[in-house]
Amino acid sequence: MSSYRGSYRGFHGGRGGGSWRGGADLSRAGPPHIVSPPKPLGPTIDSINIKTLLVEEDAPTIKDVEYVASYNWISGKSPVILVPGSPPAWTPPATDPQLKPDSEDVFRDINAAQYASYPMEPTFRSLQAMQPHYDLQAVDIVGCGSTIGNLLRFAGSESRTFRFDIDVIGDTVLFIRRESSPTELISDLRGYGHTFPEAYTTWDSEVRSSCSHQRIIQYEFGGLNFLVRTETDGYVKETDAKAPSSLAKSTGQLPLDDALGTMAVSSTEVAQDQGLQLKTQGMRVRQDQIFDIKTRASYKPFDMNEILPRLWVNQTSKFLIAYHQSGLFDKPEVEDARQEVIRWENGHSALLARFHAVVKRIVDVVRDSDQQQCEVSWDGQGPLCVTKQIGEGRRALPSDLLHLLNPPIGDRS
Repeated sequence: MSSYRGSYRGFHGGRGGGSWRGGADLSRAGPPHIVSPPKPLGPTIDSINIKTLLVEEDAPTIKDVEYVASYNWISGKSPVILVPGSPPAWTPPATDPQLKPDSEDVFRDINAAQYASYPMEPTFRSLQAMQPHYDLQAVDIVGCGSTIGNLLRFAGSESRTFRFDIDVIGDTVLFIRRESSPTELISDLRGYGHTFPEAYTTWDSEVRSSCSHQRIIQYEFGGLNFLVRTETDGYVKETDAKAPSSLAKSTGQLPLDDALGTMAVSSTEVAQDQGLQLKTQGMRVRQDQIFDIKTRASYKPFDMNEILPRLWVNQTSKFLIAYHQSGLFDKPEVEDARQEVIRWENGHSALLARFHAVVKRIVDVVRDSDQQQCEVSWDGQGPLCVTKQIGEGRRALPSDLLHLLNPPIGDRS
């Protein structure tokens, strides 16, 4: 889920938000960040009142889900990603050990903490390496579990403030997570959301030095094509060997091994010029193998409605709720949540119709605006605001990737 997992954080992450297992290198990120007052907003481009927003009668559903890319962050002094990487494997011990409670601070946003210059860059580098013929210009929205989840919460009038950046590149709208600082920490975590995965999951040998697995999926929702990045807590290994599923389906893209072979060198060279290094390590893990984790004291029954919206956004079909008594778990098991996610989608058609209307409104407004770099914010009670960024706009990607998304007219196929 999100970097550094722990107890449930809604859309910000899996078990607790931040990278775990040794975590990212805190020394590279600098001293712990003290949260400062939010910076002022720029001039208003649009405001959206959820109570008066016009919505279509028929709510859309997510279609054509496909895992297209992934990467692991490596713990260390410099920003390095492994492509395709792989999540930690589910390796429960034969006997449940007594665990110590979480005690370390964690980053709120692992991508920004690891690479503050362009936190979205690894998404596109990994996609470029794994899917060199991917049609980026056909994508309407690129976001993450946090930004898209914030808009879903707004559509449901769940009072929780948020703020994120927008960058419009060609016709593609990027939602960029923004905390008060790239190295903002989550302090005073309680529970076992970090120590549990350390004891019950294991990084595979090729990705042993990893601190986070990020994966990118695509799907269509109400006529909008989404690319969604999310952090994954783990995966269940196959009991029987299965042929790897195709990422490309019928799009004519290269098999993964060929794609990495043809693109790895050039991608690494470009990334190193920008400060980010890419290494081709790991293995592709199918979407139906991954799972998210939530830990909970045994006297606090877990309500699946807490996690189902996130599983829906990230299209994760497996889930592990691990109950414990003062850090002692009782043979937790990963379970299939696919039908529960489908039932949640079918039972929340009004919410999803509002969510679609909100996203469509934002996309239309920023595409028509003369300001390519904008902000979206909500104070938890009034209308959602789309505003101009103050000063020089913050670009989401380095120049070569900007051109990839929005090539000059003469270079377009």
